Amino acid sequence: MKAVSIILKNSKGQILAVSRKTNHLDFGLPGGKIEDEDLNFDDAIRREVKEETGLEIYDLQIVHNDIWNGVEEYTYYGKYFGMIYTNEPHIVKWVHPIEITKGSFGEYNKKVLTSLNLI
Repeated sequence: MKAVSIILKNSKGQILAVSRKTNHLDFGLPGGKIEDEDLNFDDAIRREVKEETGLEIYDLQIVHNDIWNGVEEYTYYGKYFGMIYTNEPHIVKWVHPIEITKGSFGEYNKKVLTSLNLI
């Protein structure tokens, strides 16, 4: 199984975070599993970000690739435009980078953010 996530940073140095649908106190990076119909990783992360946040993303770069809990993870860094809007049952908000090191994917996120000198 493969998954994608993305680091989007605003002008205040905050990272865009998305809560788990079942726990609005557990935040992580936008992203998700790669589904069969996806043509490539770029398409998968664009779809996930649009569904989860309403934002469009561009200038994508894969900045981290790792096996985490049996899933091959690809983490991007990119730029965005648009307004945050979603019909999904989760919360989307800008957080201090340390916030996403506390949730379900906290150890993975900490590894990624540390490798990029974001924490």
